[in-house]
Amino acid sequence: MRYHTRTALLVAALFSPALLAGQASVRIEPARASVVAGDSIRFRLVVTDAEGRTIPADSAFWAAGPFEVASTSRGLVRTFRRGRVRVIARAAGRTAFAELEVLPKPAAAIELTADQLTVVVGGRTVVRAMVRDRDREPIGDAAVRFRSLDPTLGRVSEAGAVEAIGPGRLRIEATSGPARSVVEVAVVVNPVVEVAVRGPAAGRTGDVLRFSALLAGPGGREIPGLNPVWSVTGEGGTVYPDGAFVATRPGAYLVTATVGQRSATREVSIAPRVHDRRVEQVTSLIFPHLQIAEIWPIGNALYASTVLDRLYVFDLADPARPRLTDSVIVDARMINDVTTTADGTIGILTREGASSRKNGIVFLDLADPLHPKVLSEYTATVTSGVHSVVVVGRLAYLTDNGHRMLRIVDFADPRNPREVGHWQIENTVVTRSDGSRGSPRSPSDATEVNGRYLHDLQIVDGIAYLAYLKDGLVILDVGNGIRGGTPTRPAFVSQFVYSTADYYPPEMIAGTHTMFRFDDYLVVGDEVLPAFADPWSRDYVKTLGRLHLFDVSDLTTPKLVAFYDVPDQGNHNVWVEGRTMYVASFESGLKVVDVSGELRGDLRAQGREIGGVRTAASTGFRPNVAMAFSAIPHKGMIYTSDMNSGVWVARLAPKSVTP
Repeated sequence: MRYHTRTALLVAALFSPALLAGQASVRIEPARASVVAGDSIRFRLVVTDAEGRTIPADSAFWAAGPFEVASTSRGLVRTFRRGRVRVIARAAGRTAFAELEVLPKPAAAIELTADQLTVVVGGRTVVRAMVRDRDREPIGDAAVRFRSLDPTLGRVSEAGAVEAIGPGRLRIEATSGPARSVVEVAVVVNPVVEVAVRGPAAGRTGDVLRFSALLAGPGGREIPGLNPVWSVTGEGGTVYPDGAFVATRPGAYLVTATVGQRSATREVSIAPRVHDRRVEQVTSLIFPHLQIAEIWPIGNALYASTVLDRLYVFDLADPARPRLTDSVIVDARMINDVTTTADGTIGILTREGASSRKNGIVFLDLADPLHPKVLSEYTATVTSGVHSVVVVGRLAYLTDNGHRMLRIVDFADPRNPREVGHWQIENTVVTRSDGSRGSPRSPSDATEVNGRYLHDLQIVDGIAYLAYLKDGLVILDVGNGIRGGTPTRPAFVSQFVYSTADYYPPEMIAGTHTMFRFDDYLVVGDEVLPAFADPWSRDYVKTLGRLHLFDVSDLTTPKLVAFYDVPDQGNHNVWVEGRTMYVASFESGLKVVDVSGELRGDLRAQGREIGGVRTAASTGFRPNVAMAFSAIPHKGMIYTSDMNSGVWVARLAPKSVTP
């Protein structure tokens, strides 16, 4: 989770005692407005006294959010991306609000794909369009117009369904505003006289079953180079263009392959997915007066950060009875993350809100793991704070809150750490002193980040996976060799941007938050929070967010293949071990999910959820409401932190399976 210190200060300012006496009234003009993302708009605060006379509002406090959608300075709101912005101003002890709808930027490009690039006369395929703006952000609700450029060869419906009429190279055009793209489909005379479907006859919900079609011509000769159109009958079944089938409900399904007028069907029987394990709660440590954030178990020690100035240390020698052994207090309002080197000799914690305004990271001496000592700190290039840190060898990969970028720090000498590399998305924008945008004209022109924020990261086998909020998933080579990158000079590999507007309300902060690589898959999680929230209050905080699962067998082209979410609730950190996924699912608590085999579609609907523990406590910081933060398996146990309650210990236990 990411709470911004400036957001907390905003909340405090909005609800502080009146600054001026009297019955002044305030309003923002206009009260409602709309602009296209990338444009600016000026709001004006009107303050009147009890007699209706206008009072100067030069010293008014202004704010706008969500921060990744827009920012403001003295009422001039600059927008970055589509969304719904609340503009706030406070003067004379009173607060006024305005609503700003930020419309998507114009379409700049269309990515076209066809389910089948070769179709027989009389056959069908579907052309799919992804419209993107100039920032490559998808515009999911953009209107797309399809047109056949070769009507004698084929026609296309408003939805992109193509019917082939005659042989040749059929071109389908898609337009959206000024954007245009063309995909070509080869139409051939149907050589197929017989179709046979091969594949399994049975499976379980969630199993990805592979079907193939044998296409035969005269004399039984196999026809290469053609792909059938796949379809399925039976509620809860999905078959993909490559013949992969998965079901969310048990029952009988008919999987059909069609080539023009020829088709064949195979029946498949799907049984319920039955798990032979259950999630069992072992114990919990409840903290009524503070919020536990990140945790890091290693050996017999558990380190737990807080939304405060302290780190707690627990002895896990008896996992059923974790014992508090020590704490470390640093200058901070919030310790975001905690981790250690692989050998457990050095710890690192990240911090925010230091009274000295020098945040950065703090190194810990773990010679006695249960009694850490502050060893040194690094603040030189990350004074604005660090949210997340990942350690590889003696390199610390940091998220820089101020510049919203990746920084790499060498701590071979932990008493004298130094930065050795950095990387960022280049999406800054120059705002001129007259309020216009473009190339700089004078020293007074300001450069600001265009809604960019690096939230979290993971490093696996020399590849860095970055969660870049609205800029989505970014993959870098930091030593793998795929692009010649090194820790000192990271090299870009690929990026996958999706629109959070397709999933979440526009007024909430939403974006790519975390990730975890396992086998050929990458779990990418969204964090979705209210635009304004006070992390130190005891008010309920509503969350949303799903986990997207990508096939990253080809790092240059990540493919979104599956997802997991709990309806109307969020997910936070995730861990995968032994093809079992452990999810800190905010209001749901701990969730344990089976991610064995190939993955496609809605994992929760498929019955892959093994079980969980609702990590809420009546005596917690926020009573009776869970806000699970991290879930990590360690030495046969599952340790979960919950911001509203504390630390929970669970385990996977065998259960009898009813045939």
